[in-house]
Amino acid sequence: MKTRCTQMFVLALVVVVTFGSLSCQTKAKPTTVPETPTTQAEAPKPPPSTEIQPSAEPFPPTSVDKTPVVEATIAQLNQDGVLATVFFAYNSNELDDTAKATLQANATWLKAHPKYIVQVGGHCDDRGSIGYNVALGDRRATAVKDYLIGLGVSGASLVAVSFGEEQPLDPAQNDAAWAKNRRAQFTITS
Repeated sequence: MKTRCTQMFVLALVVVVTFGSLSCQTKAKPTTVPETPTTQAEAPKPPPSTEIQPSAEPFPPTSVDKTPVVEATIAQLNQDGVLATVFFAYNSNELDDTAKATLQANATWLKAHPKYIVQVGGHCDDRGSIGYNVALGDRRATAVKDYLIGLGVSGASLVAVSFGEEQPLDPAQNDAAWAKNRRAQFTITS
């Protein structure tokens, strides 16, 4: 029986020693750092940064104009003459080079402002009958409208109207006045 007790004791001792050694292995061992005296003149250096700093900004800073945008009224646009008038030769609805250059500039503005509806008014001088001048005014307005559509302006934003001789720019009865009255004039309506 003594041997049995001794065996149990030895077995218990082995179990205690085994568990003791296992528990010691899982504990973290404290590391000792040697103490170094620091002086006031020498401060510890921070660790080097791993973040990459760009050498310069990719885009230079710019100032932004913060003035509120005020859109001109239709009356102001018409008064300022943003769309130039086109003039015609006597008894003609043909567009000359000057008229075509003017219409190209007008087309640029019209394409940049597609929200406006523009009336193209065909006008004549007072020579000829009223009926003839109304028909000639219509041909002038239509020629201008068709040319603008050919330049890419939406036909839905253009309305051709003939005024004949009813709205002269200059009522005088001479060549200079008649030349001013033979025109296609633009009016922004909405």
